[in-house]
Amino acid sequence: MSKFALGSALALLFIFTYLLGVKPGYTLAYALILLFVLAWLWPRYTARRLSLSRHLDPGTPTVGDQFEEVFTISRRGWVPAPWVEVRDLGQVTDYQPGRVVSAGGEPITWRARGAYRRRGWMTFGPTSVRVVEPFGLFSQERRFKERTSVLVYPRIRPIPDLMTTSAQHLGSSPAAGAWADYPPETGGVRDTDIWILLDLDRKVHVGQGEESTVEYAVSLAASMTAQVSSRGREVGLIANDARGTFLQPHRAIRQDRLILDYLAIAQPDGSTSLRQALAWDKVRRLPRRAIVVITPSADPDWVHLLQAVRGRRTTLIVFYIDGASFGGADRNPTFDLGQDVDLYVVRKGDDFARLVRTRDAVRIA
Repeated sequence: MSKFALGSALALLFIFTYLLGVKPGYTLAYALILLFVLAWLWPRYTARRLSLSRHLDPGTPTVGDQFEEVFTISRRGWVPAPWVEVRDLGQVTDYQPGRVVSAGGEPITWRARGAYRRRGWMTFGPTSVRVVEPFGLFSQERRFKERTSVLVYPRIRPIPDLMTTSAQHLGSSPAAGAWADYPPETGGVRDTDIWILLDLDRKVHVGQGEESTVEYAVSLAASMTAQVSSRGREVGLIANDARGTFLQPHRAIRQDRLILDYLAIAQPDGSTSLRQALAWDKVRRLPRRAIVVITPSADPDWVHLLQAVRGRRTTLIVFYIDGASFGGADRNPTFDLGQDVDLYVVRKGDDFARLVRTRDAVRIA
């Protein structure tokens, strides 16, 4: 029975009792009205006396990491709360830690587990608590506004050893000027060992969620940054996103953390194609030992720009992400890469650690 129907029935009972003058009817009517008022007041009283705490250790998670959150709900006062529904109003994908509990005299604690399904800022909270009185007629909702924000980093995966040249892999003599042959600088102005050129042009990326070209590209850039930085080398990053991101190594801060912080929130929001990007002019003027291009673009023009900016002692590495394997149009790329380019073709589902490097690649087919 709805609250409106019950209220109408009580009003009619009181009217008929008044007209007929039956004393037991007065007693019943007053009792039911009192019960109706108490049922209305109950959840409002108990909701104000509930407290909720949530504890989560944020750490520095990456996509796919597990997390655990602890909830504790307690009640003050002598009026019980037999039905308390807790719901999380946060933005974490596939995570709903709420439950229905009965708040008695002792605090109630439970644990909820989940996994980070995407990178970027994740918000836990606010929290909705709804109290229902024993008769199920009335409820009162209370929102706890406390939030916990966690920055989730891209998935870092094992990748081929970029600090070993392909010539060394093949057992021949190293190519002249290969960047892995030079030790880090110990004084003066330190050159950047590797510049990552990340293509974030919105027009070239396809796929959804983790199985998309942009997530593979970002994961590659993050994995590369982690590998090179762990060897004591310098990494810089340029992206053709909407802001024209340019992250140059700096003595005062950890460059790998700065790049990973950027990659955690990077989006394919650029409107400039890779061949039109101003990044090439920046790369041409910067000291470097290797240039790494990460792109799903099949436009042959950026290849000519890549060759034009290389220096006498610069290694060129290309990670080409095959958009057709992610559901995009089959662009049938057949552009010439030229001499001395290390090429990796990345397709959907590939294990980064098993990517095969091709030396002196002529065509992608």
